[in-house]
Amino acid sequence: MPRRPGRPAKARLGVVSVLRRLLGSAAGIAATHLEWVALEIEAERQRLARLWMHAALTLLLLFTGIWLGVAGLLLWAEPQQRAAIAAGLALVFLAATAVAAWSWRRLSRHRRAFRWAPPGPWSP
Repeated sequence: MPRRPGRPAKARLGVVSVLRRLLGSAAGIAATHLEWVALEIEAERQRLARLWMHAALTLLLLFTGIWLGVAGLLLWAEPQQRAAIAAGLALVFLAATAVAAWSWRRLSRHRRAFRWAPPGPWSP
């Protein structure tokens, strides 16, 4: 049998099999990383959902406590002073609402939530 110049057939098959194994390993690593990213996103979504639920429950309990405190104060006061106390409390709550609205307006002026975040399509 005459010898051909170049690599033997077994060597060429060896390179092809090595390349196939290398591509298979790279695809496996990529799939593992994609699964990991999906798990991280799901964990973050669950953490944010828990955070919102705790915030809503905290606000509900806060408002319930405030209203029960106001009702208790009005029931505790003399009948002649209840109207004045109710008006004073209304002014206090309106002032607190104005401060909160001003704070939200000041915070909403910023285009980006994080300084490191790239500007979005809504930015000028």
